[in-house]
Amino acid sequence: MTPARPTLRAVVQAAAEATGAERGWLLAAEGDAFVVAAAFGHADAATAVGTLRPRLGIAGFVFASGQPAAIQPRADDVDNSGAGGATGMPTAVLAVPCIAEEIRGVLELVDPYGGSFGFDDVETAALLAEVAGAALAEAMPTWEPPAPERLLVLLDSLARRDPARYAEVARFVEAMT
Repeated sequence: MTPARPTLRAVVQAAAEATGAERGWLLAAEGDAFVVAAAFGHADAATAVGTLRPRLGIAGFVFASGQPAAIQPRADDVDNSGAGGATGMPTAVLAVPCIAEEIRGVLELVDPYGGSFGFDDVETAALLAEVAGAALAEAMPTWEPPAPERLLVLLDSLARRDPARYAEVARFVEAMT
């Protein structure tokens, strides 16, 4: 799961304010679904973080295609109901991919004050989504533990360097060899 991070929330807030969106969220890829990594602009924003959302609607399309999109959903468009944390069907949805070597998620904004998103809004959101992509990539674990043989060598080195401080480590190394 992607941990809640102030950087991610700041990106969503900046995107919402810059585009005039009433609300939005950052959807991080997790398995075959999204997890809400950050949200801004509605009363339930904080409680939405950490919840799972299926890869449907415009967010699913943007994730699969890697292309930004802005739409005004029809009333019967059930796949976009609740987009951006909206209650019911939003008047307009803007979604852009968050890319850092690969697509890490989608920045989704809804209900702009003017009624629709323009080309400038897409450009602004895309720039901010690049920041979000980098932040999501950084949040993903890249460190792998050393192999047991390498760990034993590292622990042995510590035990020899400072035996008083690493006495327990020295006993562990001795037991392992």
